[in-house]
Amino acid sequence: MESLEEFVTKFDDFSKWDPRKQVDYICYFLISTGNKSVTAKNIQDCFDELSLRTYSRTAQYLSENVKGFKNGKYVKSDSGGYRLERRTFDEINIVAKNEPVKIQVSKQLEELITKVKNTNEKSFLIEAINCYRVESYRATIVLLWILTIDHLQNYIFGNKLNEFNIALAKNPDKKVSKIINYDDFEELKESKFIELAKSAGIISNDTRKILDEKLGIRNSAAHPSGITFTGHKATEFALDLIGNVLLRF
Repeated sequence: MESLEEFVTKFDDFSKWDPRKQVDYICYFLISTGNKSVTAKNIQDCFDELSLRTYSRTAQYLSENVKGFKNGKYVKSDSGGYRLERRTFDEINIVAKNEPVKIQVSKQLEELITKVKNTNEKSFLIEAINCYRVESYRATIVLLWILTIDHLQNYIFGNKLNEFNIALAKNPDKKVSKIINYDDFEELKESKFIELAKSAGIISNDTRKILDEKLGIRNSAAHPSGITFTGHKATEFALDLIGNVLLRF
Protein backbone atom coordinates (compact mmCIF):
# COMPACT_ATOMS: atom_id res chain seq x y z
CA MET A 1 0.00 0.00 0.00
CA GLU A 2 1.22 3.48 -0.86
CA SER A 3 2.55 5.47 2.09
CA LEU A 4 1.49 9.02 2.89
CA GLU A 5 4.99 10.27 2.00
CA GLU A 6 4.86 8.50 -1.36
CA PHE A 7 1.42 9.98 -2.01
CA VAL A 8 2.36 13.62 -1.43
CA THR A 9 5.63 13.40 -3.35
CA LYS A 10 3.59 12.81 -6.52
CA PHE A 11 2.62 16.47 -6.49
CA ASP A 12 4.79 19.49 -7.18
CA ASP A 13 5.44 21.66 -4.10
CA PHE A 14 2.84 19.97 -1.91
CA SER A 15 4.41 21.62 1.15
CA LYS A 16 3.66 25.07 -0.34
CA TRP A 17 -0.01 24.41 -1.08
CA ASP A 18 -2.80 26.24 0.68
CA PRO A 19 -3.38 24.22 3.90
CA ARG A 20 -7.06 23.76 3.01
CA LYS A 21 -6.05 22.01 -0.20
CA GLN A 22 -3.56 19.92 1.77
CA VAL A 23 -6.41 18.87 4.09
CA ASP A 24 -8.54 17.82 1.11
CA TYR A 25 -5.79 15.69 -0.37
CA ILE A 26 -4.81 14.14 2.95
CA CYS A 27 -8.44 13.29 3.57
CA TYR A 28 -8.60 11.71 0.11
CA PHE A 29 -5.51 9.63 0.93
CA LEU A 30 -6.92 8.44 4.25
CA ILE A 31 -10.28 7.49 2.74
CA SER A 32 -8.75 5.81 -0.31
CA THR A 33 -6.50 3.69 1.92
CA GLY A 34 -9.35 2.15 3.89
CA ASN A 35 -10.63 4.68 6.43
CA LYS A 36 -14.41 5.05 6.39
CA SER A 37 -14.14 8.56 7.80
CA VAL A 38 -11.49 10.85 9.27
CA THR A 39 -11.30 13.36 12.09
CA ALA A 40 -9.43 16.60 12.43
CA LYS A 41 -6.95 14.77 14.67
CA ASN A 42 -6.32 12.14 11.98
CA ILE A 43 -5.46 14.90 9.55
CA GLN A 44 -3.29 16.77 12.04
CA ASP A 45 -1.39 13.54 12.70
CA CYS A 46 -0.66 13.40 8.98
CA PHE A 47 0.57 16.99 9.03
CA ASP A 48 2.92 15.99 11.84
CA GLU A 49 4.08 12.88 9.97
CA LEU A 50 4.92 15.01 6.95
CA SER A 51 6.61 17.68 9.08
CA LEU A 52 4.18 20.28 7.76
CA ARG A 53 3.17 23.38 9.66
CA THR A 54 0.02 22.61 11.61
CA TYR A 55 -3.19 24.05 10.19
CA SER A 56 -4.94 25.40 13.27
CA ARG A 57 -8.37 25.62 11.60
CA THR A 58 -8.61 22.01 10.43
CA ALA A 59 -11.64 21.22 12.62
CA GLN A 60 -13.44 24.43 11.63
CA TYR A 61 -12.60 23.91 7.96
CA LEU A 62 -14.14 20.44 7.97
CA SER A 63 -17.33 21.54 9.78
CA GLU A 64 -17.74 24.64 7.61
CA ASN A 65 -17.54 22.60 4.42
CA VAL A 66 -20.08 19.91 5.15
CA LYS A 67 -22.45 19.17 2.26
CA GLY A 68 -25.28 21.69 2.32
CA PHE A 69 -23.06 24.54 3.47
CA LYS A 70 -20.89 26.65 1.16
CA ASN A 71 -19.00 24.35 -1.23
CA GLY A 72 -20.10 21.15 0.44
CA LYS A 73 -16.83 19.26 0.07
CA TYR A 74 -17.45 16.94 3.02
CA VAL A 75 -20.08 14.59 4.39
CA LYS A 76 -20.29 14.07 8.13
CA SER A 77 -20.61 10.45 9.24
CA ASP A 78 -22.64 9.10 12.14
CA SER A 79 -19.40 8.44 14.01
CA GLY A 80 -18.58 12.15 13.98
CA GLY A 81 -15.84 11.88 11.39
CA TYR A 82 -15.83 13.22 7.85
CA ARG A 83 -15.44 11.86 4.36
CA LEU A 84 -15.15 13.64 1.04
CA GLU A 85 -18.33 14.28 -0.90
CA ARG A 86 -18.35 12.08 -4.01
CA ARG A 87 -17.72 14.85 -6.57
CA THR A 88 -14.75 16.22 -4.65
CA PHE A 89 -13.34 12.73 -4.13
CA ASP A 90 -13.63 11.99 -7.86
CA GLU A 91 -11.96 15.28 -8.83
CA ILE A 92 -8.98 14.56 -6.59
CA ASN A 93 -8.92 10.94 -7.73
CA ILE A 94 -8.47 11.98 -11.37
CA VAL A 95 -5.51 14.18 -10.44
CA ALA A 96 -4.00 11.55 -8.15
CA LYS A 97 -4.22 8.84 -10.79
CA ASN A 98 -2.83 10.97 -13.62
CA GLU A 99 -0.10 12.76 -11.68
CA PRO A 100 2.26 9.77 -11.29
CA VAL A 101 2.32 9.27 -15.05
CA LYS A 102 3.05 12.93 -15.71
CA ILE A 103 5.71 13.12 -13.03
CA GLN A 104 7.34 9.88 -14.15
CA VAL A 105 7.64 11.09 -17.73
CA SER A 106 8.83 14.56 -16.81
CA LYS A 107 11.49 12.98 -14.58
CA GLN A 108 12.56 10.87 -17.55
CA LEU A 109 13.02 14.08 -19.50
CA GLU A 110 14.71 15.81 -16.58
CA GLU A 111 17.34 13.07 -16.46
CA LEU A 112 18.44 14.17 -19.91
CA ILE A 113 19.14 17.69 -18.66
CA THR A 114 22.30 16.54 -16.88
CA LYS A 115 23.66 15.23 -20.18
CA VAL A 116 23.34 18.61 -21.90
CA LYS A 117 26.60 20.48 -21.42
CA ASN A 118 25.79 23.88 -22.93
CA THR A 119 24.45 26.17 -20.20
CA ASN A 120 22.08 28.11 -22.47
CA GLU A 121 20.72 24.93 -24.02
CA LYS A 122 20.21 23.39 -20.62
CA SER A 123 18.23 26.43 -19.46
CA PHE A 124 16.11 26.30 -22.62
CA LEU A 125 15.47 22.57 -22.14
CA ILE A 126 14.37 23.15 -18.54
CA GLU A 127 11.84 25.71 -19.75
CA ALA A 128 10.50 23.24 -22.32
CA ILE A 129 10.11 20.56 -19.66
CA ASN A 130 8.38 23.02 -17.35
CA CYS A 131 5.83 23.55 -20.13
CA TYR A 132 5.35 19.80 -20.25
CA ARG A 133 4.71 19.61 -16.51
CA VAL A 134 1.78 22.02 -16.79
CA GLU A 135 0.47 20.13 -19.84
CA SER A 136 1.36 22.88 -22.34
CA TYR A 137 2.33 20.23 -24.85
CA ARG A 138 2.23 22.50 -27.90
CA ALA A 139 4.70 24.86 -26.22
CA THR A 140 6.92 21.92 -25.29
CA ILE A 141 7.03 20.75 -28.90
CA VAL A 142 7.74 24.21 -30.32
CA LEU A 143 10.50 24.98 -27.82
CA LEU A 144 12.19 21.61 -28.28
CA TRP A 145 12.20 22.07 -32.03
CA ILE A 146 13.78 25.53 -31.74
CA LEU A 147 16.42 24.10 -29.41
CA THR A 148 17.18 21.18 -31.71
CA ILE A 149 17.57 23.22 -34.89
CA ASP A 150 19.65 25.86 -33.12
CA HIS A 151 21.90 23.14 -31.70
CA LEU A 152 22.40 21.48 -35.08
CA GLN A 153 23.09 24.79 -36.83
CA ASN A 154 25.64 25.72 -34.18
CA TYR A 155 27.31 22.34 -34.60
CA ILE A 156 27.50 22.75 -38.38
CA PHE A 157 28.72 26.35 -38.16
CA GLY A 158 31.51 25.38 -35.80
CA ASN A 159 32.50 22.01 -37.24
CA LYS A 160 31.03 21.23 -40.67
CA LEU A 161 30.56 24.58 -42.38
CA ASN A 162 32.73 23.74 -45.39
CA GLU A 163 30.84 20.50 -46.06
CA PHE A 164 27.51 22.29 -45.68
CA ASN A 165 28.50 25.10 -48.05
CA ILE A 166 29.65 22.59 -50.68
CA ALA A 167 26.20 20.94 -50.54
CA LEU A 168 24.55 24.37 -50.66
CA ALA A 169 26.59 25.35 -53.73
CA LYS A 170 25.36 22.23 -55.53
CA ASN A 171 21.77 23.00 -54.61
CA PRO A 172 21.65 26.79 -54.10
CA ASP A 173 18.81 28.58 -52.37
CA LYS A 174 17.19 31.70 -53.79
CA LYS A 175 18.05 33.76 -50.72
CA VAL A 176 21.49 32.50 -49.79
CA SER A 177 24.26 30.74 -51.73
CA LYS A 178 26.77 30.44 -48.90
CA ILE A 179 26.67 30.48 -45.11
CA ILE A 180 29.15 33.08 -43.91
CA ASN A 181 27.62 34.23 -40.63
CA TYR A 182 25.53 32.12 -38.28
CA ASP A 183 22.49 34.33 -38.92
CA ASP A 184 22.59 33.28 -42.58
CA PHE A 185 20.89 30.03 -41.55
CA GLU A 186 17.73 32.07 -40.99
CA GLU A 187 17.46 32.56 -44.75
CA LEU A 188 17.01 28.83 -45.28
CA LYS A 189 13.71 27.08 -44.78
CA GLU A 190 14.05 24.41 -42.11
CA SER A 191 13.10 21.69 -44.59
CA LYS A 192 15.85 22.93 -46.92
CA PHE A 193 18.36 23.06 -44.07
CA ILE A 194 17.60 19.44 -43.16
CA GLU A 195 17.91 18.37 -46.80
CA LEU A 196 21.31 20.08 -47.14
CA ALA A 197 22.59 18.62 -43.86
CA LYS A 198 21.78 15.16 -45.23
CA SER A 199 23.33 15.93 -48.67
CA ALA A 200 26.51 17.11 -46.92
CA GLY A 201 26.76 13.82 -45.04
CA ILE A 202 26.46 15.59 -41.70
CA ILE A 203 23.33 13.71 -40.65
CA SER A 204 22.27 10.21 -41.66
CA ASN A 205 19.18 9.42 -43.67
CA ASP A 206 17.55 8.02 -40.52
CA THR A 207 18.19 11.30 -38.70
CA ARG A 208 16.78 13.20 -41.67
CA LYS A 209 13.60 11.10 -41.49
CA ILE A 210 13.25 11.88 -37.77
CA LEU A 211 13.74 15.61 -38.36
CA ASP A 212 11.30 15.68 -41.28
CA GLU A 213 8.66 13.90 -39.22
CA LYS A 214 9.18 16.16 -36.22
CA LEU A 215 9.10 19.27 -38.41
CA GLY A 216 5.60 18.25 -39.53
CA ILE A 217 4.52 17.82 -35.90
CA ARG A 218 6.05 21.17 -34.97
CA ASN A 219 4.18 22.86 -37.81
CA SER A 220 0.90 21.42 -36.55
CA ALA A 221 1.66 22.41 -32.95
CA ALA A 222 2.65 25.96 -33.88
CA HIS A 223 -0.64 26.82 -35.57
CA PRO A 224 -4.25 26.78 -34.33
CA SER A 225 -5.85 23.50 -35.38
CA GLY A 226 -8.18 20.79 -34.17
CA ILE A 227 -5.27 18.43 -33.52
CA THR A 228 -4.90 17.34 -29.89
CA PHE A 229 -1.41 16.98 -28.46
CA THR A 230 -1.01 14.52 -25.61
CA GLY A 231 1.75 14.00 -23.09
CA HIS A 232 2.68 10.79 -24.92
CA LYS A 233 3.13 12.67 -28.20
CA ALA A 234 5.23 15.39 -26.54
CA THR A 235 7.35 12.79 -24.75
CA GLU A 236 8.05 10.86 -27.94
CA PHE A 237 8.89 14.13 -29.71
CA ALA A 238 11.29 15.16 -26.95
CA LEU A 239 13.09 11.85 -26.53
CA ASP A 240 13.59 11.43 -30.29
CA LEU A 241 15.10 14.88 -30.79
CA ILE A 242 17.17 14.97 -27.62
CA GLY A 243 18.55 11.47 -28.09
CA ASN A 244 19.14 11.58 -31.84
CA VAL A 245 20.26 15.16 -32.34
CA LEU A 246 20.94 17.16 -29.19
CA LEU A 247 23.16 14.54 -27.55
CA ARG A 248 24.78 13.24 -30.75
CA PHE A 249 26.16 16.39 -32.34
